[in-house]
Amino acid sequence: MSMSFEINLWKEVLEKKAFDNNYLKNLENEIEKSLSFRLISRKQQLEKLIEAYQNEQLVLVLGAGVSVEYGLPNWDALLQNLLLTSFKTETQQPPEKSLILAKLFTKLFSPNPLIAARYLRNYYKQNKNTSVKKFEQAIRDTLYKHLNEKKKSNILSEIIQLCVAPGKSPNLDSIITFNYDDILESHLSQLNIEIPFKTISKVGQRPKPGELPIYHVHGFLPRDGDISEDIQITLSEDIYHQQYNNIYSWNNIIQLNKYRDNVCLFIGISLSDPNLRRLLDIAKVQRGNDDPIHFIIRKKYNSSLLENNLSQILDQNPDLLDEKSKANLKLDESVKYLVRVMEKFETQDDLSFGINTIWVNDYEEIPSILKSIRKREPIIGKNKHS
Repeated sequence: MSMSFEINLWKEVLEKKAFDNNYLKNLENEIEKSLSFRLISRKQQLEKLIEAYQNEQLVLVLGAGVSVEYGLPNWDALLQNLLLTSFKTETQQPPEKSLILAKLFTKLFSPNPLIAARYLRNYYKQNKNTSVKKFEQAIRDTLYKHLNEKKKSNILSEIIQLCVAPGKSPNLDSIITFNYDDILESHLSQLNIEIPFKTISKVGQRPKPGELPIYHVHGFLPRDGDISEDIQITLSEDIYHQQYNNIYSWNNIIQLNKYRDNVCLFIGISLSDPNLRRLLDIAKVQRGNDDPIHFIIRKKYNSSLLENNLSQILDQNPDLLDEKSKANLKLDESVKYLVRVMEKFETQDDLSFGINTIWVNDYEEIPSILKSIRKREPIIGKNKHS
C-alpha cells in the first residue's frame, strides 16, 4: 500500500474528527465486505505451498529483504549512498565538507528515488573524468561496502536448504530475485556438497537439465571479477521504462511464464514495482482463473510505532485537529482499528493479483514457514490464521 494512500486515510479520519469506534468499525466492515476472495487459514496456505513443492512447481521470488541482514542496502539506501558519492565529486570540496553537504542536500530536498537514479546513470555515463567510475562499478562498490558475510541469516539458510535438491525430487522449479548481489550464489558455492545451479542475468543464458536456475531479472553484480560490458542494471527510471515497454525482453518473459504457470512465494518484496504489478495482472488473465495461487509473506504493522507516528503528526499539524477533538481522541484504539483496515487493504490488493497473504508478527517466522515446506509438515505454531 502506498504511503500517499496511508496519509490520505489518516487525513480523512482526522478531518472528519471521527475518532468514535462506530466510524472505525464501519470502515473496517466495509473493507471486510469488499474482500471478494475466500481467505484461507495458515494451515491451508502451507498445505498448498507444500503441494506445489512436491509437484516441483514452486518458485521463490526474492526481494531486498532477504539480503539486508548481511549489511547490504535496500533500494532507497543504495540510491542515497550513490547520490552522496556523486555529490562529493560535483562540489569539488574537501571530502569532509562534501560529505556534510551531500547529507544536508538529501535531508533538505529528499530527491525522488527514480529521478535520482536517472540523474546518477546520466552522471556516470556523461562524466569523462577518469577518476569517476562507471555506473555499474559504483553500484557494486556501494552494494558491498558494508557486507558482513559472517552474519547468519536464518531466512537465507532455509532458502539454501530448499535449493540443495537439484536433480532430485522434490525440488524448487526456480528462483527469481530482484537483487543484484551474489549472496545466495556465494553461500551455495561454499557448501560441502555440490549444488548444480545456474545464474541467469541476461539474454542467451539458460540452465542445463538438473540445474536450478537463479534469475536475476534486474541484473547481476558479483563482488569479484570484471563487469560485463553488456550488463544492464535496472535501477534508473529510463531502464524501468525500457522494461515496461518491451514485454518480450528475457526478464519479462521469464517472470510472465513463472507467474502464469507456477506457484510463487514472494519473500522480502513489497509488490510496489509497477512492472511487476503489470506482469502479475497479465499472468492472471492468461491463467483464466481468479483463484489466488501465489503467496506473499508480509509483516504485520507495529501498532505502537504507528501510534507514536500519529502523535507526531498531530503535534506537527494542529490544523488537522482542534484541541477539543484531540482531547477526546482514543489514540490506541483508533490506531488498532486503522492497522486492521490497512492490513485488509493490502490483503485485498494481493488477492487482486491472485496472491494469498501470509501475515507474520515477525520476520523470524519466515524460516519456520520455509522449513514446513521443505519438511512437508504444515506446522503452524501459534498463528493459526492468515
